[in-house]
Amino acid sequence: MSALFRQLTLALCASAFLLSAAAHAQQPATTAPSASATNAGGTTPSSLTAPADAAKQMIAEAIKKMQANDVDGALHDLTQAIATNPNSTGAYVLRASLYCQKKQWTQAEDDFKAAQKLAPGNAVLKFNLVEVKFMQGQYDVARPGFVELEKDPDMGDFASYKVFLCDLFGGHETIAKQELDVFNAAMGNPSYYFGNAAWDLYHNNLDDARSWLSSAYRIYPQRKNAYYAQSLHDLGYLQKLDIAPTPAQ
Repeated sequence: MSALFRQLTLALCASAFLLSAAAHAQQPATTAPSASATNAGGTTPSSLTAPADAAKQMIAEAIKKMQANDVDGALHDLTQAIATNPNSTGAYVLRASLYCQKKQWTQAEDDFKAAQKLAPGNAVLKFNLVEVKFMQGQYDVARPGFVELEKDPDMGDFASYKVFLCDLFGGHETIAKQELDVFNAAMGNPSYYFGNAAWDLYHNNLDDARSWLSSAYRIYPQRKNAYYAQSLHDLGYLQKLDIAPTPAQ
């Protein structure tokens, strides 16, 4: 999906969340057929496709079009999915991701807010809404949202790394250096490697940055590397090294 899906930094929530847990939660309860619904032969005729099932089919078609770089076609399918099933969290998230790719920030935020309203406790959806601000370079606005996500047991280190990036690229270098010192004291986390790489890239120490990234790519799985590297790629830093973030799988 390359840049179309943004490797989805936003896709921390991608396939598994959208098309399994969320879709499963949308399945309507089934009821036994009434006597009038049974024909003379004692069999039950096929029922109409439930809205949730129809929406899932439209989402699947949209993903195929995303893979073919047909953005407008995917947007159309996702809009249809939402019209068919307004409770389709996955459709909102995928459509918001495409709006981000098109830099239609207001529409992206509206869709992420709609998804979060459907699943208010989901940390990934909270991340996506904050990430929209980060993508626009509104680092001081995005920072408090990432700070809040540091409390999440699954997203804590990644959120701390994003706070660091907000300070580094937002002009608060002294604070960013203090945060980097914390990463260096802890060691062993992706923030240690990617934080130092970001610091060196920001200060144009390209050889050191390449060494930090090479170490991270040897240690961590592709998906995790892609998440941490994506912001550096989007900001144009990895292009200096001729390195692209490893696609999430």
